[in-house]
Amino acid sequence: MKIFTETKFKEGQKKLQRAMSSRKYRKHHSRLDRMAHIVVDGVVRITDAINSKEFSRTGIKNAIRSLRKGRPVGKVGRHAAVVGENEQKIENFINDNDDEDAPFTAVSMSAAYGLVKRHPELKTGTPKNLDINRLAVSCRSVLKPKYKTLDELHEKYHYNPALIKNIDESSTREPTDTKRLVVHTADTKPGFKKEPRRMINSTFVAAVEADGYAFPSVILWPSVKLPEELKSLLSPMLEIWANGRGWMDNECFQRYALTVLLPSVIERRKRMSLENEYILLLLDSHVSRADPSIWREFQKQQVDVLTFFPHSTHICQPLHRGVFAVFKSELTNRFEAPSSSSSSSKRAAIYDVLPQAIHTA
Repeated sequence: MKIFTETKFKEGQKKLQRAMSSRKYRKHHSRLDRMAHIVVDGVVRITDAINSKEFSRTGIKNAIRSLRKGRPVGKVGRHAAVVGENEQKIENFINDNDDEDAPFTAVSMSAAYGLVKRHPELKTGTPKNLDINRLAVSCRSVLKPKYKTLDELHEKYHYNPALIKNIDESSTREPTDTKRLVVHTADTKPGFKKEPRRMINSTFVAAVEADGYAFPSVILWPSVKLPEELKSLLSPMLEIWANGRGWMDNECFQRYALTVLLPSVIERRKRMSLENEYILLLLDSHVSRADPSIWREFQKQQVDVLTFFPHSTHICQPLHRGVFAVFKSELTNRFEAPSSSSSSSKRAAIYDVLPQAIHTA
């Protein structure tokens, strides 16, 4: 039995050597690529390739797997990054022929960084923490029904871009993790970092149309009465409501929808001579929206309301994806924490930067 095994081993190695030097396989410049083709063609067994000890067991298996999936072989056996004129084939790594519910197949880390290195206009992003609820809805099987409904509505009513609207809210609370006061060692005070006490929350409410037109915005301020220093911010395009909480509730949303949004929608549609056209309103499924009386009024004005699937706004919400990212970036870059921790100094610091942040967004 031992003699038979050794003979079979030697025969396998001789077959492999002959095939590696044959004209048929010399067109594959990489020896790992050549070895993988020989095994896939059935000239030798995968055991013979592994026994040659020229490459690692994992590298050979990865190379064979790549070939069987129709992908080029890289230096370590994984599928190779396409280069040069074939760069557009990078999308082939995401197997477009897979079933729509199949797991996402990402390119290798080396392929991604290789692509970025060859294209200076591209850059890598910083990974973000994603909670389990958002992760659970980040797939086509969950989001497809929403987009299917959107397609059906658009096919039926052919919405004018000026009549497609999105409502969203964003916190105006200043960041504290990057605005710290450093006490230097030369100072006589204790050597530690301190940061200002976190301000209570306020909310910025915005409504924007697909053509870029913005409706009057509202800031919900967490006090019983509107502070005097904030009254200077009031304008036809910005209202500030003191609602005691600082976030959206049923009462505030009803007031906003019926006294700010709906009148503005009707007025603009009339101004553009589109009185008979349907309007599409996109918004999240927050609990404050659950008031049938509001939507009966919108229905009378031919406004179709489509809500996003819970926890999917980081993908679907237009304002979340673009406008509010700019708003928060401006707020972060411009805000300077006051030396005093009093509420009035906090308000003064935040209202100094709010107008420019809203205007830029």
